[in-house]
Amino acid sequence: MMVMWFFRFFVFNVQESPKYLMGRGRDEEAVASAHRVAAINGKSSNLTVAHLKEAEILVGGSNQDGAKMDTSAKAVAMRKLSKFDASHVKLLFATPQLAASTSILIVFWGEWLLQTQQEKDLSLLFQL
Repeated sequence: MMVMWFFRFFVFNVQESPKYLMGRGRDEEAVASAHRVAAINGKSSNLTVAHLKEAEILVGGSNQDGAKMDTSAKAVAMRKLSKFDASHVKLLFATPQLAASTSILIVFWGEWLLQTQQEKDLSLLFQL
């Protein structure tokens, strides 16, 4: 285990993902990371911060007032949930036959999940 830890920290230079860095508002670091990854792969990259800003304007993601976007895990989850649309779930209950089939599947799946959790709990109990 210690050997793997050693290799991870001292042999392999793991780069932050440019997507992650851009999501945190660290565009300069994202561009540098993209250039490093391209160099490692024997390629060249002409990406610049200006390209990122231009793309942001094209997709309408820029804040006009210059405020930073909240990138905390809670804020990201809330943004994702605000886009959730339940219309695709309603289709599972569109007809009486679909509603019955969906309900039966949900019940069986729930029972299976409970059973597997109980089996895990029992196996942990017997390991003690």
